[in-house]
Amino acid sequence: MTRGVRSVIGAGICALTVTSCASLNIDSIPLPGSDYRDGYDIVAEFTNVLNLPDRAKVVMDGATVGVVTKVDIASDHVDVTARIAHDVEVPSNIKAVLQQATVLGDIYLALDRGQDTTSATMRLHPGDRIPLAQSTSPPQLEDTIANLANFIGSGSIQRAQNTVIRINQLTPPKDEVHRVVSRVTTDLRELSDNVENVDLTLNGLSETSTVLANRTPQLSQWFTSEGVAGFSRNMVLANTFSKLLPSIGSIYNGGYWLVPSLSSLSTTFEAVVGAKHDVEQEYPRFRNFINDYYLQQEKYPAINITSIVGPDGRELSGNVEQVLRMLGAVP
Repeated sequence: MTRGVRSVIGAGICALTVTSCASLNIDSIPLPGSDYRDGYDIVAEFTNVLNLPDRAKVVMDGATVGVVTKVDIASDHVDVTARIAHDVEVPSNIKAVLQQATVLGDIYLALDRGQDTTSATMRLHPGDRIPLAQSTSPPQLEDTIANLANFIGSGSIQRAQNTVIRINQLTPPKDEVHRVVSRVTTDLRELSDNVENVDLTLNGLSETSTVLANRTPQLSQWFTSEGVAGFSRNMVLANTFSKLLPSIGSIYNGGYWLVPSLSSLSTTFEAVVGAKHDVEQEYPRFRNFINDYYLQQEKYPAINITSIVGPDGRELSGNVEQVLRMLGAVP
């Protein structure tokens, strides 16, 4: 009986020892430094905190101000409870970000004030929450590795290398580059030596703009309905003349064969003009010759009857009255 009791007591002690060993957890071991037992809790909402370790540090303004004490899964987000030191005030517009100091370092909770650090805002009280709109979750490591693998496997690096090689091939030879640089240097030197011309150009542009500004009412007339109608009519005329002028030009270009004929015609007209002058000079002489020798009656338009002989041979000029009667001059 005594041996049986001892066996039962021994079995109970072994069970208690195993149970106490099973309840041991690494998280129950206190970390070095402050445990922020006298602080207050705030809750930050995140879409995911897959890589957030237990008892991660909370950093604000470059200093550690607390520690993550609990992570709870809600319906559409994850609640991260952080214990903040009692003498630290967290503004209500704080941004909660999960960051890591190095590529292989642990993720921690960073409280970022943002750009606006001067405006006065209310502080967070114990139990207050940082909503999802003010939190940023880190990208998943698996997604990052997958994207990196896709980038490397898609040939982007090879294409970038080929681009650099093509750029190097397109780069002109050293002598050509030296020539271009020398030309540019010369142009810049000439430009510096003729800066006054540039000043004159700028002054001209300034004066032109001043004139245009002073004549703004007249110029604005161009953009009225009447001005637009005038532009439309001018465009119709310009279109017509633009079609007509090439035709005239073709006739002009194709009329070179008329040059000899026009030259001969010009010589003929010169000869005619000379003949006209000669005729004008000789005409009075011809007129005098004809009038004096052939057309005396034009000079002296009269008839002198010196003798009238009848059929019988008698002289009839003595009886003037009878002669005039015979001529019908007198009744």
